[in-house]
Amino acid sequence: MSALEQVIDAAANAPPAPARDSSYAGQRAQGFKRLRFVSALEDEYRRYMRIEQRMSTLVCALTALGIWLVFIALDISRIDPLTEYRAQRYDALAATALRWVTLAVLLSLISVLVGKRLPRAYNRLSFLVLVLIGTTSAVSANVFKLRDLAQADLAGFVIIMAVFLPVGLTFHQSVAAAMLIAVLNALLGFIMLDPGHIHEHIRISILMFFAVFVGAVGAYLREYTQRDHFLLRRMLHNRAMSDALTGIGNRRFFEEHAATALRQARRERAGLVFAILDVDHFKKYNDRYGHQAGDLALRSLARALEARLRRPMDMVGRLGGEEFGLILYGVRLDTARAMLDNLVRAVSSLDIPHDASDTAPHLTVSVGAALFDGLETLEQIYRRADGLLYVSKAKGRDRFTLG
Repeated sequence: MSALEQVIDAAANAPPAPARDSSYAGQRAQGFKRLRFVSALEDEYRRYMRIEQRMSTLVCALTALGIWLVFIALDISRIDPLTEYRAQRYDALAATALRWVTLAVLLSLISVLVGKRLPRAYNRLSFLVLVLIGTTSAVSANVFKLRDLAQADLAGFVIIMAVFLPVGLTFHQSVAAAMLIAVLNALLGFIMLDPGHIHEHIRISILMFFAVFVGAVGAYLREYTQRDHFLLRRMLHNRAMSDALTGIGNRRFFEEHAATALRQARRERAGLVFAILDVDHFKKYNDRYGHQAGDLALRSLARALEARLRRPMDMVGRLGGEEFGLILYGVRLDTARAMLDNLVRAVSSLDIPHDASDTAPHLTVSVGAALFDGLETLEQIYRRADGLLYVSKAKGRDRFTLG
């Protein structure tokens, strides 16, 4: 077996990289006709859309607030609650109470959007506000009809259209809200109206269900496009941040992640290790086996390292050439030692032949690891880890030094 074949065989037998069923390219190839990604990717998409649609939701909510205040003023000018109460006409009182409840929920939604609090509540509050607006408008319209007062039959259609605006709802949530409004509008009419108004009410109810269908078709096409663009943007970002040879994060991505991890560790007072890993005698390896074998060895090594980093904030990235960066987050000193020893042994266990090495007959690595002191900048901890890497090399390589 040639040296190149031995490297290929070692790469094939390396521990598999973590599953990537939720990868952006894979999801796009798989399709999403039901407007649903795999679980992890769906959560990411919804977080992204809540952030993206916060401002449009706020604009819609403020517009709805202005219109709603006008409706409340018109109600007060046209129907006197005290007179209605004395006449035991409780439907008007129910309509008035619903308007004030809707106003309170609408103000809560605006408060959440302005304060950027409870991002998960954006779509839930939007859903509740829309259903309340639709229900209250239906009750009020029926009250006005029974009293032969002018009312806006088209208000229900406008509300159905508003449901499909970008207010933080997914397609399925929008359809559910629109259908609920249409059903409640139909039921309330049959319950509240007298026989003289039923025929017209049936006609309007049928048109509202048709409006739901038309709005749903447009919403489906819009969200499908949004999801496709989301995947494309993420794919482009990944390509910009990934190392073309090994598939792990490149230097730019690693340093951005490391800076974020340092800030978080400082804020949470968590343990963090920043490490630099260097392949021993890699120039001699390329000279002995060729650059193609060198590329295969680096890929195999990257997969082995990535497979052993299980926690969300842990990361391995390629800094350049045969040098890799490591972040171990939330670790104590003893845990860090065990993990670093495991990583060094993982590379040795690949058993990639290296006859030209002065250290071992197979490929090995040296690691310099700095334990974050809670105050260092990225540049400072990088410099310290680099110095510890040279200590490992001076001690004979194929080892780590933690300081």
